[in-house]
Amino acid sequence: MNYGNNKQKLNGYPSPLATNEEKADKAYGLEYFKTMYYEWHNNGDVYFRDRKMRYNRNRSYAEGNQDVGKYKDLLDVQGDTSYLNIDFTPVSIVPKFVDVIINGMVNQEYDVKARSVDPIAAKERFEKRKRMYGEMLTKDFVENTEDMIGAKLMKDDFIAESKEEIDMFMALNYKQNVEIALEKAIEYTFDVNDYDEVKRYMIRDLVVLGLCAAKTEISKTQGVKIRHVDPVNLITSFSAKPDFKNIRHAGEIYSITIADLKQQAGDEFTEDEYIKIASEYAGKNNNPTNYGTQAYYENGNETYDYDKFSVNILDAEFITSHSLKYEKKENKFGGYSVNKKPSNYKAPTNSKTKREDIGQTVKVIYTGKYIIGTDYLFNYAMMKDMPRPKSNLSDTRLSYIIYQPNLYKMKSRSLVDRMIPFADQIQLAHLKIQHVLAKARPKGAAFEVGSLENVSKGDGGTFTPLELQEIYDQTGNIYYRRIDDEGQMTGAMPIQELENGIGRDFNTLIGVYNHNMQMIRDVTGVNEARDASKPSSEALVGVQKLSLLASNNATRDINDAYLNVTRRLSQSITIRMQDLINFKGLHKMYTNVIGDTSMHSIDMMKKLSIHEFGITLDVSPSEEEKQIMEQNIQASIAQKELRLEDAIMIRSIKNIKMANQMLILRRKKYQEEQQQQAQQASEQNAQLQQQSAQQAAQLKQQEMQAEMQIEQARLQAKVQADMELKKLEFQLKEEFEESQHRRRLREIQLGNMGKEGAANIQGQTRKDIQAQSAMSQSQMIEQRKDRRGPIE
Repeated sequence: MNYGNNKQKLNGYPSPLATNEEKADKAYGLEYFKTMYYEWHNNGDVYFRDRKMRYNRNRSYAEGNQDVGKYKDLLDVQGDTSYLNIDFTPVSIVPKFVDVIINGMVNQEYDVKARSVDPIAAKERFEKRKRMYGEMLTKDFVENTEDMIGAKLMKDDFIAESKEEIDMFMALNYKQNVEIALEKAIEYTFDVNDYDEVKRYMIRDLVVLGLCAAKTEISKTQGVKIRHVDPVNLITSFSAKPDFKNIRHAGEIYSITIADLKQQAGDEFTEDEYIKIASEYAGKNNNPTNYGTQAYYENGNETYDYDKFSVNILDAEFITSHSLKYEKKENKFGGYSVNKKPSNYKAPTNSKTKREDIGQTVKVIYTGKYIIGTDYLFNYAMMKDMPRPKSNLSDTRLSYIIYQPNLYKMKSRSLVDRMIPFADQIQLAHLKIQHVLAKARPKGAAFEVGSLENVSKGDGGTFTPLELQEIYDQTGNIYYRRIDDEGQMTGAMPIQELENGIGRDFNTLIGVYNHNMQMIRDVTGVNEARDASKPSSEALVGVQKLSLLASNNATRDINDAYLNVTRRLSQSITIRMQDLINFKGLHKMYTNVIGDTSMHSIDMMKKLSIHEFGITLDVSPSEEEKQIMEQNIQASIAQKELRLEDAIMIRSIKNIKMANQMLILRRKKYQEEQQQQAQQASEQNAQLQQQSAQQAAQLKQQEMQAEMQIEQARLQAKVQADMELKKLEFQLKEEFEESQHRRRLREIQLGNMGKEGAANIQGQTRKDIQAQSAMSQSQMIEQRKDRRGPIE
């Protein structure tokens, strides 16, 4: 086949330097797919020839139904085996270890995180950070202003108190709308494709075969589809990387009926060509060798005998280069036009206008389905909606996502490969144990008949040997003769016990069985702590946890492999989602899923198509990481450096690095709060002491004022009392003088009376004066004691 001027091939494949038109021709695709299949099926140099047989063998061991013929050969069993009394059913040792590893990984929790990394999103993220920093700096000023004007100026949003809090908020809490929309779309895509089951298949393939694969594609009715690819049927080009990112082609081999082929190929083949295809597969794939080629009607449909024939299909795709050629041509008006040209176009040499070639080379994907063993290819075309990263639109990726850990020259040994030699030894030991048990004899005895003959009963009769055996079995006593028939003494014991039983071979085989079981644990890393088959009663809990962690580390490459595939599937979904804007029905279906009241879903779908995203998986921390984190949390709580609600929040962060940063941040903030509270308490205490001192001084001053007022009142009362006393004395003196004056006048008047009458009058007057004086003195005493008011 001549592809342009370059007739050479590359490793048997058609030349990649062929023109676009030649690559689009079916002949190019047919030769490519033929070479691709030949390399996989026949060429041992690339290690594909025996892969399918090895994969099928591993799966039979993983399911516990491997062929037992090899064990019969090793035991040299030929012909009829009914007399051996042996059950050749394989011991399910390998299935147990496979299930332990798979079930331990399939429940691992993780979150798919999308982060937009394009300049538009980076600018928006920078503006958010800058706005938060400004709010942090102006927080106190705004709060003071709010207190002054009595109005709310700042929203009730999170306001950071340090640069570290801003960094933590941007890392854990900040999400752009397009990122939220994409994460919802990825989660929905995983759900509708039952990714939990796909994940289980892939983990099982990694454990059993050492390789896993999946494929993404867009369905016009169901959206982005994720499908598990069976590695047994997988064909790829040579890869030196475990993630197979550098492969040129990939495909699958599967079988369909010619009736299904007619539906998929449509009008690409004539009925005569279908007859030729049927002739190639007659007697193959359990197809009959004799069949009719005439049509007949069944249920009103035209049918042929060969429509039920099973044919093998290679459904594949390959990456090649594609030239985009344009010509920039000036026109007579001074402008120019740009026109698309064929890849082999050459500008005329004598052109009157200026022409300039504009073009570039991009990668494209061609897909097709090759009917193996024939010269027929159908559905061959350039792939529509090729997955292209927005950062490099000239690049594209295959739909297949593959990972094979520990890859070397396209080979790797799976865990089941490591277990098979020892599983075979365990099966052989098990079969030999059955054989030993079947041949085991019960305990018995050897009888020396000469010593048991003619033993006298004492009544003239004799015992037979069988009678003596019966006595021995029932009583344990034995009667025998030590003299033989010739009268000679014999030293032989009449009965000797025979142990028989299983013998030493059984214990030896048990040792072989246990040794190979331990060897399986050694080569796989699945110890007793992980499979819980024999936990030591003396081992401490910490020791058992360390053993479990060591076992998990031994199988970490498998865990990392399936997480790698999950992350790349999320990236593929992201690129596919950006292409869904071209499908109206699918666009509406996904907008209903990712839209909510706070988001214009249609706008979000449009924005998805212009952003570049980075996809990461936030995997739940391992038990070792959880244990270390919990120890740090408990130590912080014990030292009163962390609150309980902070500990709960830190435990909810799956990213262990971010959780440690949050722990440091919350401890620092809590310490600052405690210091601030201590300072406030000290200030309040000082203020209270000052207020107490002020109150004590005020009380003392008030007491002094009260004492002064009391003293003044006492002095005033004393002065008033003295004045009253003096007034009273003056009044008494005045009254006394007046009475004296009246007395003198009376005496003068009485002088003229008789002496007897004068004496009576004088005595009466003296009594009156004395009574009046006593009364005045009593009033003065009561007034001094404050018992009555001033004397009138």
